[in-house]
Amino acid sequence: MSATSEPIQPPAFKQLGLATSFLLLGLSLAFIIFGYTLLDIKLEALLCITAVIISFVAMWLGHTFQNIIDEIVQKFAQALPSLMIVMCVGGLIGVWMSSGTIPYLITLGLKIINPQFIVVIAFVVTSIVATCTGTSWGSAGTIGVALMGVAHGLDANLAAVAGAIVGGAYFGDKISPLSGSSNFAAIVNNLDLYEHIKHLCKTTIPAYIISALVYLVIGFNTDAGAGTVDSAQQTVNQINQLYHTHWILAVPIFIVLIGALMKKPVIPVLLFATAISIGISYFTQGITIIENLNIWVSGFSVSTLTDRPDTVPETIRNLLERGGVASMMPLILVILCAFSFAGPLSLTQALDIIINYFTRIVKTAAGLIFSTMAACVALIAATGNNNIACLLPSELFRKAFENNGLHRKNISRTVEDAATVIEPLIPWTAAGVFMAATLNVPTLDYALWAVQCYAGLIIAGFYAVTGICIAKTDTPSENKELIHER
Repeated sequence: MSATSEPIQPPAFKQLGLATSFLLLGLSLAFIIFGYTLLDIKLEALLCITAVIISFVAMWLGHTFQNIIDEIVQKFAQALPSLMIVMCVGGLIGVWMSSGTIPYLITLGLKIINPQFIVVIAFVVTSIVATCTGTSWGSAGTIGVALMGVAHGLDANLAAVAGAIVGGAYFGDKISPLSGSSNFAAIVNNLDLYEHIKHLCKTTIPAYIISALVYLVIGFNTDAGAGTVDSAQQTVNQINQLYHTHWILAVPIFIVLIGALMKKPVIPVLLFATAISIGISYFTQGITIIENLNIWVSGFSVSTLTDRPDTVPETIRNLLERGGVASMMPLILVILCAFSFAGPLSLTQALDIIINYFTRIVKTAAGLIFSTMAACVALIAATGNNNIACLLPSELFRKAFENNGLHRKNISRTVEDAATVIEPLIPWTAAGVFMAATLNVPTLDYALWAVQCYAGLIIAGFYAVTGICIAKTDTPSENKELIHER
C-alpha cells in the first residue's frame, strides 16, 4: 500500500492532569468572580481575558486556533434559538409599552394589590403563570415586567420583588409538564416525566413554602402607610393621562399564555402577539405602524405619546421607557463572550477530568449527591449552559448511582436543583443577564431574595445527609435493566 493511501490519523492531544485541571478551572472562576465583584470590571472583559488565557492552554495541548473558533461557533449556534427568543421578548416589551398593555396591568395591580404584600404576591402570581406556561423567561418578560412596574409605583423594595419574580418563574420552570428543563432532565435520565416531577416536588414544594413564609414576614414588617397609597394613586393618574386604557389592552397577554398552554412554538407566538399589539397601539393610542416598528427595534419613549415629554415625571419615564430588540444586545454580547470562554475550556477537557475523578472516588449516597451538585454548579458557572450542566453530570454519575442501588430519579432531581434554578443567580449566565436586563435589577442584588432558587438546593443537601426522600431500587441492577430498554 502506498504512503498516500494510508488513512490520516487524528492528531494526538496532550492531556491535563487532575491537579492542573483543578488549578485551571479554579483560577478561571476566581478571576471572574474577584474581578466582577471586587474590582468592578465589566463581565465581558473578564470573560474575554479568561478565554484568551484558556485558549493558549488549549493550543499548548495541541489544538489549533481554528479548532477553538469552531468550538465557540458550535456553542453559539446551539444557543441561537434562545437568542432569537430573547430578541423577540425585548421587541415585545417595547410594543407592549407602546400599546399600553403593560401600563394597563400596572394600573390594575396598583389598584388591587396590597402594598404590604407586593413581594409575596409577585412570587405567587409569577409561579402560577410559569407553571401554566412552563417558561421562566416568558413569565419574567411578561407578567414579571408588569409586577416590577407595580413595585415601582408602590415604592417597594425592587430587589426583593425581582428576587420573588425570579424564584416564582423558576418554580414553574421546574414542576411544569410544559417546561423544557424538566423534560430535558427526565429524558437524559430515561425517566417518566411525571415521576421526575413528583420526586422533584419533594425539594421544590418545601422551598416554595419557605419562600412564601419569608415574603410574608417581609410584608408584615413593611410599613405601607398613606404615603404609599397616595404614591400609587399618583402613578395611576399619570399613566392614565398618557394612555387610553381599555380591557382590550390585555389581549396580547392572553395570546402569549394560550400559545404556551397549547405548546405552540415560542417565536411565532411572540411575533403574533407583537403584531396584535401593534394593531391595538394604532387604534387605541394613535401610534402608527412605522413608529411601532421603530419601537420594536429601539424601545419605547414617552415622546411618542406626548409633545412635552419633559413634563412627565422622571419616575414614570424610567418605568415606561423600556424594551426593544436593541435592549437585549448587551445580553447577546455577554453570551458571546461566555461562549468564547466555554469553547476553549471544553477543548481542554478540564471539567471532564475533574468529574471523572469524583465518579471514581465517591461511593456513598450523600457523596454522590453532593458531587453531582458541585459538578452542576461548576458547569453552570463555567459554561453558562443549563443543558450542559444537566446532561454531563447525568451521564457521568448515573452509573455510580445505579451501582449503589439509588434510583435514577435522584440524579434527575439533583441536576434540576443544582443547575436549572441556580443559573439565574450567576451574573454571567444567559439567565442571569436576561433576568437582570428584563427586570432592570442587577443579578447580585436580587439573588439573595430569590429564596426559591437556593432553598431547594439546601433541602436537597439535607436529604442527602439524612437519607430522607432518597429513592432506592429493589436491587442495584434495576436501573440498569430499565436503561437497557431504550
